[in-house]
Amino acid sequence: MTQVVTVSANTAAYAMETLKPSQRVSGNTLQYEQTRMLHEEAAKSTDNHVKALVNVIKPPSLALYFLTSGSSHQRQASLKEVMDAYNEAGA
Repeated sequence: MTQVVTVSANTAAYAMETLKPSQRVSGNTLQYEQTRMLHEEAAKSTDNHVKALVNVIKPPSLALYFLTSGSSHQRQASLKEVMDAYNEAGA
């Protein structure tokens, strides 16, 4: 013989909460922190090896700036411009 147990949705959700995987930690924060620490160390150091590493390993934000600096960014249209274009296209 089997027994059927009814459970409310709230109770089931509470029980399932422990089975959910934990949130992933971003790997970028560690990369930014390590790069920043390397730059600080190079500023204080007289070792040419460390300074050479800093020249090779650029901060990601700086690299992203140079990668996207050549792209042309389009200006966003205002609500009035969008409404006018929509009305012209529909008319």
